[in-house]
Amino acid sequence: MNSALKNGSSSDQYVLITSNMYRPSVGGIENSLFHLAHEYKALGYKVIIVTSDINDLGVTLPIHEVEEGVDIFRYRACTKQGGLGFAKHIKNALALYKKILAQYQPTVVVCRYHFNLMLLKWAGCNESLYLVPSIVKNETKISMQQGLTGLAELRSKLSFFFHRWLQAKALKQAKTLFVFSENMRKQVAEVTPRQDVYLTKPGVSLTRFYPLSINEKITARTELNLTTERTVFLCVGRLVKVKGFETAIRAIAVAKQKNIELWVLGDGPLMTQFTELVALLNCKEQVKFLGRQSSPELYYRAADVFVMSSIHEALGQTILEAMSCGLPIIAAPNSADVVTASNEIIDDDKNYFTQTHSAEAFADVYDVTAQLSVNSYQDISQYNRQQAEERFSWAALAKDLVQEPSVSFKESEKQ
Repeated sequence: MNSALKNGSSSDQYVLITSNMYRPSVGGIENSLFHLAHEYKALGYKVIIVTSDINDLGVTLPIHEVEEGVDIFRYRACTKQGGLGFAKHIKNALALYKKILAQYQPTVVVCRYHFNLMLLKWAGCNESLYLVPSIVKNETKISMQQGLTGLAELRSKLSFFFHRWLQAKALKQAKTLFVFSENMRKQVAEVTPRQDVYLTKPGVSLTRFYPLSINEKITARTELNLTTERTVFLCVGRLVKVKGFETAIRAIAVAKQKNIELWVLGDGPLMTQFTELVALLNCKEQVKFLGRQSSPELYYRAADVFVMSSIHEALGQTILEAMSCGLPIIAAPNSADVVTASNEIIDDDKNYFTQTHSAEAFADVYDVTAQLSVNSYQDISQYNRQQAEERFSWAALAKDLVQEPSVSFKESEKQ
């Protein structure tokens, strides 16, 4: 692939960015598509996003729309129609990809989901860059451990084996593989012997996610109808097992400091289980479930400390957003049961690693961070904001993906 950046001009050249879901759904992958699209626009490319009409709002989305100068095309996924619907899903996707490839002949094709990469391959595209979000055999296996029985368990297992097989094919078929962490590179190596797995870094919107002073936080909480003088801990993500929120919740009940509370931002299948747990632990006043929010930055700014409780995380966009907002970060260390990239993003000099992934270990660190002095807190806040500014850039990621990987690219990873 000859990069338009190297040629000095990207006039009338197209970038195709694709995954299985996009806005208005909220998530790390959807977020990356949005920011990459706008960085490529800034570089002079014309940008196309291709995705399905699947969304977590349960609404019908248009098959084509233009959002801030970016063309968004959607194929009908025909969900909840069984095997026939799945066949229609593939047919609709292939037809759209073939049309886009023929009409626009994209210079760069960036894919963030294995199913879509294989659809692109079957549609005739051999130039896909695969920006790997996670490894199915690790993340989905953890998510399956939720006590399913009967037909639901069978469907879950069949889905797991199908997607594990399909991702292995995608890792083999992609022209180039990119990952966000050494943790992810090791996981990819468990699935494919390919050596051309390149390390890059995601970005974070510094204009959306920024710190507030103590007095500004108080005002922000009032505006969110969440007025409190307690130290506020924040978790953000889908309410699924892999996020480890049960541990974060139990830690609130175990902590010695009682002038603290936990905000859980997100929704998902474990909502009922978590609300029942909070009632059982008698900590309803200290744990607030805030649901899915379209402007999560408002809650980051109003919180005091960020809790990364995930059991498995390829990188964790939320940890970058917390850094950008200057929040001290609590995370669990890697172990046989915890595989994350937290240690690649934060250090234990300014932030906090628990001893283990347990309620007691998180509670111990809750107690420490709840008692930080104003000066210590400001020191951590300024440090984390500076790290976000210096190390994570959507523009740098966009350029990495269009440059032909080479020896110089590998050398830059070592710096």
